[in-house]
Amino acid sequence: MNKALLVMAIITLALFGYAVKTAHLPPASVSYHEVFYKDNQTVVFVEKDGWGLFEMDIDPKVRGFELSIAFPEGTEYLVEYNEKEYRGTDKFKLEISEGGTMYVHFRVPKELTDSIYHENAKAEIKIHMEKLPFWRDDYTLLLIPRKSG
Repeated sequence: MNKALLVMAIITLALFGYAVKTAHLPPASVSYHEVFYKDNQTVVFVEKDGWGLFEMDIDPKVRGFELSIAFPEGTEYLVEYNEKEYRGTDKFKLEISEGGTMYVHFRVPKELTDSIYHENAKAEIKIHMEKLPFWRDDYTLLLIPRKSG
């Protein structure tokens, strides 16, 4: 009987570990502005000069999660969140403990902008939110040219 209990305990722990590893519970409710849906993809428009922007209203379900935004290589950004400004290139990372609106302004390099407009190049922004053990969520925003007219 003890062997059977031991086997059941091992199986239960293994299933619990697998559940924690694969669970994807978002650490926050996020609503986007200036983000659109086209051909079943989430898209953000890039202007001919390389500038783009979007907003995120963040309502945390758990305090102290990490939010990171990965931009295409060489992209400059300005992120405004709760009256603070963050500038940088390529990757943004911030610990979120309270809700608010995040304004994300970015400028992709000229070569990439030209590729997006003239060669239909694919470029994307990846947003990742995580707090261990099982709070995590991912979003991908495709960059597309703004068509005039």
